[in-house]
Amino acid sequence: MNSPVHDLAQPFTIGPRVQRLANYADSGQALLEEQLLGVANARVLFANYAAIRADLGALWGACADTTGHAEIDRWLLHNAAFISSSQAAAHGINTPIALDGRRVPAWRPPRYGRAAVLCSPSSDQVLFDVKGIGVPPDEAPVLPHSNGLLTLAEAMHEVLMEHLVLAAMTHAKEAITPLPTYAVIDLGFDALWHDGRPPEPAVLLLRRPCTRPRCQWQRYWQGAELAGALMQTELLLRRYGLTASTCGAVRFQVSQEDGKLQVQRDGAALKVSNQVIKTLEQLLANNQGKPLVIDGVNVQLAGQSSADPLQLQIMDFGRYRFAEHFDHHLYAWIDADYQNLNGLHLAPDHPHYIQPDPMLSLAKVIEGTAFAALQQHVRNFRQTPGADDLCQAVRAVLEEACRPLHS
Repeated sequence: MNSPVHDLAQPFTIGPRVQRLANYADSGQALLEEQLLGVANARVLFANYAAIRADLGALWGACADTTGHAEIDRWLLHNAAFISSSQAAAHGINTPIALDGRRVPAWRPPRYGRAAVLCSPSSDQVLFDVKGIGVPPDEAPVLPHSNGLLTLAEAMHEVLMEHLVLAAMTHAKEAITPLPTYAVIDLGFDALWHDGRPPEPAVLLLRRPCTRPRCQWQRYWQGAELAGALMQTELLLRRYGLTASTCGAVRFQVSQEDGKLQVQRDGAALKVSNQVIKTLEQLLANNQGKPLVIDGVNVQLAGQSSADPLQLQIMDFGRYRFAEHFDHHLYAWIDADYQNLNGLHLAPDHPHYIQPDPMLSLAKVIEGTAFAALQQHVRNFRQTPGADDLCQAVRAVLEEACRPLHS
């Protein structure tokens, strides 16, 4: 029997997914294997059941089309409700984790700090890319930024941004698609903070498994073509009041002090080539000598993408932000070392620099009642017995946000 109350029921894009562990090796990604521990009392908060059936229904055979939501939920929990051993052994990072005695292998691609790949039991058939699984076995979680966990608020942000990006790119008629989320699972324990913040529910985000371009998981030549495609993607997002690149994760400060160019990131001085110095000095001159803030394009890619024509699959929406206006310089790197500032630069006064279209901006949603209600549901999640209101609140935000695109 299917119940609509926690079916996210949102559009998604059919696309390639990793089928076997060997696909990672084919893309040059070495996997690190570890054992995960089963979490008791986990529950599915909501799922995009159509996406799950489309990608994974073949595993269930002829009954795929008639498999009910409750059956899918049990299957998701059986195959995905796990936590890393290091996370389970940590103290002061989270509330106690109830374990159920299960153990399964998992594999981490490069730079998967709190995520892992899970397979069907006793096979190399890849099922999910799971975010929030905990730190690897050779690490200990550290507050506040490397605690290994994904909070409910973070997961809601990722899900919202995924579907807003899809709505925006569909409206723009561009072949830029987000990696689909399958489900969000409540692990039944909370992330702790030591800075006065209240505990927050820890969850898992189940995604379509994918490989990634080498330049996005190690220092590797990115090239002008891909840099241009990523810059174009960021500018397309900006038309709709969205951005992947203004959170400060890749931000540089450039100034002239005593006639000498100064380049910094996070307070640390950087060395750049003579060619880049000339570029930056010209940007400073065009800015009447006033210091520059340069944001690096931070669009994360999944799978093999094509820059010509522009056809990209994007993922990792945690750093995406809403914005009503942009005023920083924009930079997409070409070289393997993104900190050398050799790449494509775009100034705010350039004709190609995009400001949000006030008629299409999705950023207005944060001022609406639906968004406020969702934040309230997230804050009160542990105090509210049912989770169905949460799914409905997410759908309400998406409906309200996308209304301008449909009018």
